[in-house]
Amino acid sequence: MIREVPTVPLEEIGPELTHAQKERRARPESLTRYIAKWWRGDTHTHSEKSTREGWDYPEGVYSLREISRYYHTLGLEFAAITEHASSPGNPSRQDVESAICQSLLQEAEEISELNKERGEKATLLSGVETNILFDGDGNPALDIPDDVLKKLDLVIASRHAVALEKDPPAIKETLLMAANHPDVSVIGHPDRYTRKDKEKDSAYWGEYWAIWPDILEAMKKNKVAFEINFNSPPSRKLVEMAAKSGVKFFLSFDAHDFNQFKKEKSPLTESGESAKRHWAKGQMSGPDEEALRNYKQDRLSEGPGFRALMKLTRQIRKLESLGVTPERVVNSSKENLLEFLKQRGRSTKNLEYLRSQQG
Repeated sequence: MIREVPTVPLEEIGPELTHAQKERRARPESLTRYIAKWWRGDTHTHSEKSTREGWDYPEGVYSLREISRYYHTLGLEFAAITEHASSPGNPSRQDVESAICQSLLQEAEEISELNKERGEKATLLSGVETNILFDGDGNPALDIPDDVLKKLDLVIASRHAVALEKDPPAIKETLLMAANHPDVSVIGHPDRYTRKDKEKDSAYWGEYWAIWPDILEAMKKNKVAFEINFNSPPSRKLVEMAAKSGVKFFLSFDAHDFNQFKKEKSPLTESGESAKRHWAKGQMSGPDEEALRNYKQDRLSEGPGFRALMKLTRQIRKLESLGVTPERVVNSSKENLLEFLKQRGRSTKNLEYLRSQQG
């Protein structure tokens, strides 16, 4: 990502988020404590670097420092920056020397340096949301090579635009590949392309649901977690199957923006959204820079918003109703996250830094 994005001075983000504090005061204290038992850090966040040059649409707009300060002001302890690799709309395999792979490795180093800086901030982890695809020979694969994945803290594998995206055998083949991959820790939004499809007949759904026991068994065996993604929430039936299987869960906002479920339209929102599109295309003007800076400051100072908190609460209550405890949610504590990633064979500078912050 070469284009510069207007940044918000950190003192305007925090150290205290006025609007977020007001939201917390307006909510019952018991709800705040309830959420904190299940969610102590977000593990699927996209920075400005997820907006790759040449894509011409925004996938993220905030800097690492803005993200770290934002999550700190919400009272969270950590956040994983899981950038997109190749385009979700047109994924392709990358080699280690590609600009995308080099960007991911460089960002991991930047995060390590940022974590060392003094100041009020949440610990950041380096990561990627790698695309699951079929390679040129028709075999399931990831778009990022193993030599890069091994150097990151957290790897989410997600199906985006993939051949045969709704074909049960293809879904099973690709997800089993990811569940058996030594560097994958999380399957992202597992049923994104099928959960709302009402055109399929009963025979299709019979075949579809029959693939999941083997997938979930492989995930449990290999200690690969199931993501409950608030942007693409999984179906109730699949969550029930996952709960019964014994897999662990991640609760993630998949944040490409903050207060992302805000529905109110205003001149600030409209001008900011327009500026985001112009920035992604490399067509920023002077007024766009001011509009984008004001837009970002507004989003950073508002907190996640009521709708986001309700989505989070509903998913927590769903898990609770299925007998899932906070211990099975990996990002319910630093201790859970560190132990989970240790079991996945991860040992990096950022994880050591997070460990040093315990207590």
